[in-house]
Amino acid sequence: MFRTMTGNNSLWVARNRMGFSQIRVARALGLKRTSVLSRYEHGTRLPSLENALKLEIVYRTPVAYLFDNLYVDLKQKIRSKEERIQCKEKK
Repeated sequence: MFRTMTGNNSLWVARNRMGFSQIRVARALGLKRTSVLSRYEHGTRLPSLENALKLEIVYRTPVAYLFDNLYVDLKQKIRSKEERIQCKEKK
C-alpha cells in the first residue's frame, strides 16, 4: 500500500549492518510479531512516529536516513510549496 509512497527504505540494511534478527528488533520495539517489522522493511506499512524513533535508537541511525526516499520526497514537496508561498508573498 505505501510502497509507491515510501519506495525502498533502509531498515533491512540497518538491521543487518547491526547484526540483529527481526525477533530482537521486534522485541526492542515492543511488537508482538515480526510480521509488523517485515512490513516496515518491505515498505508496505509505515511505522508510527514512536516506532520510527525507536528504530532510530535501535539502529543508531537518524529516521531521515532509515526512510531516505520518503524524506527526499517530502523535502521536495515542502520546498516547492515554500517557493510558491514566497512568490505569492512578493506580489
